[in-house]
Amino acid sequence: MEPDDTAGRRDFLKGMIVLPALSGVAEETAAQAAPPSALFNAIQMGPHTMLDEGIGRCLDLIQETAGINVLMVYSHTYHGDLRKPPQFLATDHGVPPRAMRNRKLPSVWVRQHDQYFRNTPLRHQRVDRSFEYADRDLFAELAEPARKRGMKLYARILEGSGREVAQSVQGFSQVVTRDINGRPTTVACWNHPDYRAWWDATVEDLFRSYDLDGFQWGAERMGPLMNVILPWNDGAPTCFCEHCVARGRAKGIDPEHARKGFEELYLYVRGLMAGRLKPADGVFTGFLRVLLHYPEILAWEYQYRLSREEVMQGMYRTVKGIQPAAQVGWHVDHQPSSWDLVYRAEMTYAEMAPYSDFIKFIAYHDVLGPRIRYWYLARFQRSILSEISLQQSLDLYYDLFGYDKKVEPKVDDLEKAGFSPDYVYRETRRSVASAEGKTKIYPGIGFDVPWGSNHIPADPDKVYECVINAFKGGGNGIVVSREYEEMRVPNLRAVGRAIRDLG
Repeated sequence: MEPDDTAGRRDFLKGMIVLPALSGVAEETAAQAAPPSALFNAIQMGPHTMLDEGIGRCLDLIQETAGINVLMVYSHTYHGDLRKPPQFLATDHGVPPRAMRNRKLPSVWVRQHDQYFRNTPLRHQRVDRSFEYADRDLFAELAEPARKRGMKLYARILEGSGREVAQSVQGFSQVVTRDINGRPTTVACWNHPDYRAWWDATVEDLFRSYDLDGFQWGAERMGPLMNVILPWNDGAPTCFCEHCVARGRAKGIDPEHARKGFEELYLYVRGLMAGRLKPADGVFTGFLRVLLHYPEILAWEYQYRLSREEVMQGMYRTVKGIQPAAQVGWHVDHQPSSWDLVYRAEMTYAEMAPYSDFIKFIAYHDVLGPRIRYWYLARFQRSILSEISLQQSLDLYYDLFGYDKKVEPKVDDLEKAGFSPDYVYRETRRSVASAEGKTKIYPGIGFDVPWGSNHIPADPDKVYECVINAFKGGGNGIVVSREYEEMRVPNLRAVGRAIRDLG
């Protein structure tokens, strides 16, 4: 039965086991008048937003509208500029959003303790009084109001890169990746021991210093193979630093042959994109020929992925050694969740389960339309799928990923229509199957996510259906995404309505 079938959804809701209401909830505050559901219902939040709006007011709003019972708040914000354009910010939270331009916001929102960083020369940004909110300790301030409302508190971090991170993090330039020509990049290497030790120290500091219920970490990067065939920029493949070369040799891979293979593939794709190459045997055949001549490409790609997993394993062991009951899980961004077949082929969620209490994958239905149109189809059109039309490429994508091409938009409708709630159901069902019951799956239900310079509010009815479909697909909970400051109240209410209908 299709998840957009109204009668089918009604039957599903009737068949849900009614979950017991939370007990012991006081009645003296408005925030506690409607206790949160027993279903795992988290939200991702920027720290500055909570301080701008007021912690208590903010928590009341998300609980009363969306029924939130888990806070996933950034402890470090190296992943991007928090100062969003005004058209990206929700204006109906009861407190007018502050102008973001010219604000000096920190990248570190917790207190730091050097004794935990003794095994690495890297140090987080030093937050002095020139930064806004430098005198506030958000996670210490959050603990009591969150507990009072029956909410759990998780720290959330997305790995950062680029010039701003290099300037903020002491020693960062010493741990960056090296490309096929030996040139340094602005992205850290997962095989560098100092970088691994820095992440271990970061979570040790967090869990020894704060009363946290969980942790979510993510790294929004493609592997070297996808970086070549689906390029964001003209950057050469990485990483061939001394640590990656040593790892390759230890795994029986010839580092020089791997480097040469990536170089040939890189030059091949650049030639295609520049219009200089017209292979006699076909573009895709030429791509396969490079892989066959240099099987080390795939072996090197796989080791790149394994090194990322080892970074996560280190953090998992560190947190569990301090607080065994804490839930530690991982953010899987939109590309690996919804269009990177290489990532999907490298490892199942069940294989990640021994160091994953949960996996939160992105399932942003609305913004997936333009992302597929311009981040997937348009880039492959200039690369290894240039021999087929955009519509043929989209049809192939739908078939390979198991999405219903009768329901999802055609090429010309991708930007304005987005994907349907059926996408959320199918991707959740696939993820649950991949996990084999060995770890929890939390779909990230995204709405009001901007595209380019535009911010088109989501449809509350679609948001409602996406939440329903996440649980119908077997999800163990949801994470309301992308970030609270973008979310309109009608869509937060749609989340709450779905959670109530689910029990």
